[in-house]
Amino acid sequence: MSYCSDLTRERIMECAKAEFLKKGFQAAQLKDIVAAAKVTTGAVYRHFKDKEALFFALIEDVYHYTLDFLDNVESYDTVGIKEAIERDSIESSYMQAMKYVNYMYEHFEEYQLLLKYSKGSRVENFIEEIADQYTKQNAQFVKAAYEAGYAKCLPSDIEIHILTHGYITALCECILHDVPYEKAEDYVKNIIKFQHYGWYGVLGLPIK
Repeated sequence: MSYCSDLTRERIMECAKAEFLKKGFQAAQLKDIVAAAKVTTGAVYRHFKDKEALFFALIEDVYHYTLDFLDNVESYDTVGIKEAIERDSIESSYMQAMKYVNYMYEHFEEYQLLLKYSKGSRVENFIEEIADQYTKQNAQFVKAAYEAGYAKCLPSDIEIHILTHGYITALCECILHDVPYEKAEDYVKNIIKFQHYGWYGVLGLPIK
């Protein structure tokens, strides 16, 4: 791809981002992006198959980062669960959550597109998608804790999903409601406290 072609692509993406942030995916029009970028319709289609492809190009990096971040959450079995519970703490959970929240704020507009302005696109159910993925990790932890005799109660799959979905949604609210970063830190800490004591209570684990 030539230097001029790269510049054209960047200009299209810059104008598309502004259009999507203003109107959302559904209402945004390619003709308005073309006009703002001062390019031809053909130039847009040389770089992007359609509006969907253009939108996804803007959020692709943060989309894959999120899925990879969840993939890297450690898994548990009945052998490793004792160590996992012993080292579990509000502080460690907070540090893990803030690693992701920091990334969200470093790519704030891209996450706004993904979480707030994606209705009508193939990623409009992204919160549900990542909640489903994170539910698998939580279910693995819960099952291991119960089978090893640490947890006294075993929540149903739907209960685990609902609780996990609530946590994921709560983190995303920082972006959905434009929470300033300095306030987001305290907000996330309160979410983690709520989750920590809530899960320990549900599972019947000793509160620490």
